[in-house]
Amino acid sequence: MVIARTIDALRRRRVSARAAVAVAYVASLLMAALDTHVVNIMLPTLTVELDSRLSAVQWTVLAYVLALAIAMPASGWLATRFGDRRVFQASLGAFTVASGLCGVAQNLPELIGLRSVQGAAGGLVMTVATSMLYRIYPPEQRARLVRTLLLPIAVGPALAPPLGGFLVEHLSWRWAFLVNIPVGLATMALIALGLPRDPPGRPGRFELRGYLLAGVGLAAVLLTLTQGPEWGWASPAVLVLAVLGPAALAVSVVVQLRSSAPLLDLRLLSGRLFRQTNISTAFQTATFLGGILFITPIFLQERAGSSPLQAGLVMSLVPVGVVISSQTVGRRYHVFGPRLMSVVGLGLLGAVCLCLALFGGSTPVWVLCGLMFLAGLTNGSAMVALQASMFAQVGPEHMGSASTILNVNRQVATAIGVAAATILMTSLASGGFRLAYLATAVFAFLGALAAARILDSEAADTMRSPTG
Repeated sequence: MVIARTIDALRRRRVSARAAVAVAYVASLLMAALDTHVVNIMLPTLTVELDSRLSAVQWTVLAYVLALAIAMPASGWLATRFGDRRVFQASLGAFTVASGLCGVAQNLPELIGLRSVQGAAGGLVMTVATSMLYRIYPPEQRARLVRTLLLPIAVGPALAPPLGGFLVEHLSWRWAFLVNIPVGLATMALIALGLPRDPPGRPGRFELRGYLLAGVGLAAVLLTLTQGPEWGWASPAVLVLAVLGPAALAVSVVVQLRSSAPLLDLRLLSGRLFRQTNISTAFQTATFLGGILFITPIFLQERAGSSPLQAGLVMSLVPVGVVISSQTVGRRYHVFGPRLMSVVGLGLLGAVCLCLALFGGSTPVWVLCGLMFLAGLTNGSAMVALQASMFAQVGPEHMGSASTILNVNRQVATAIGVAAATILMTSLASGGFRLAYLATAVFAFLGALAAARILDSEAADTMRSPTG
C-alpha cells in the first residue's frame, strides 16, 4: 500500500507524461540505434572469440535487421489494440532482456537467435516511441521538441564507432549489450511513473495477409541490399530476393489500399506534406546514415591507417555539428520554415559530400575532421525542419501508421545508401571512395529537390511558436 501511494505521488508531482515520453524516446531509440550500428565494428573480434568465419558472424547483424523489418509493420496495429504504453513496455522489456542475454551468449547460434529477438523488439520500440511522442506533443511544440531529441536519430549511429572501438580495445564486446540493461530498466520505470495507461482501442481485424507480404517483402529488400555485395549481385539467391522483395511489397500495397482496416494506412502518403517530407527524409537518410557515417570509418581504417577508436573519435565530430546546428539554426525554424531549412541544409550537405569526393583517397585526417563537423551542421538543419513538419497534418488516430511508415522508410533508405556505397567502394581500387562520396552527394541533392515541393503553409501549425 505504501509503495502504491509512493508511486502515485511520484507520478503526480515529479514526472510529467510529456517529459517521461521524451526521455523514453531518446533512451530507447539511442539504444536501438547503437545496437544497429555498433556490432559492425566488432565483427573481426567476434570471428576470433566465437571461432567462426566472418560470413557466419555477419548474421549477428543480418538477424537484427531482418527481425526488425518483419516486426515493424505490426507496430501500429499493436499500439492501437493494446495501447502505446503496454506495447512500449513489453517491447522494451524484451529488448532489455535479449540485450543482457546477448552479453552472456556462449556461442554464435545463441548470439544470432538473441539478436533476432532484440531486432524484433527494437522495431516495435522505435515505431511506438515515435507514435507516443507525436501524439502527446501538439504541433506548435514540435520544432523545439525535435531540436532537443535529435540525439537518437543522428547521434546514435555516430556514437557507435567510438563506443564500439573503445569496448573492443579496452573492455569486451559483451559490454555493448550489457550497457542496455540499466538504461532499459530506468526507461521502463520512467514510463510506468509518468505515463498513464491508455485504454485499448479497436483497430479492426489484423490484416495478416498484408502483414506477411509487407514483412517478407521488406526483409527480402533489406537482405538483397545488404548482402548483394557479399554474395554477388548475379548470384541466384540475390536475384530471387531482388524479385521477391519488390513483388511482395507491391502486392502488399494493393492489399492495404483495398482493406477497410489496413495495417498501414498508405493513403497518408496522398498528403503532399507527409509524402514530400518522407521522400526528402529517405534521401537525407541514405546520404547521412547509409553514406557518410558508413563510408568514412572504413576510409579512415583502410586508407588513413586509423584504429577503430581513432576512427570513432573523428566521427564523434558529427554529433557535435548536429547539436550546434539544432540549437542555433533550429531555433529560427518559425522564421525560415521547413522548406528553406531543408533545401539549404540538404544542398550544403551535398556540397560537403562533393568536397569529400574531390579529396578522394588523399584526404588528410584533419580535413576529414572539419568535413565531419560540417556534415553534422548541415544535416542538423534539414533534420529539424523535416521532423518538425512531417506530422503536422496527421491526426492522432493515424499516428501509429505514420510513425511506422517513417521508420520503415529510414531502414530501407539506410540499406540503399550502404549498398550503393559498398558497390562503388569495391568497384575501383583507387577511386572507389571518390565514387561512393559522389553518390551520397547525388542523394543529398535529390533530397533538396524533394524538399523544394514542401509548402510552409501546410506546416503552419508547427511554426506558430516564436519562442519554440
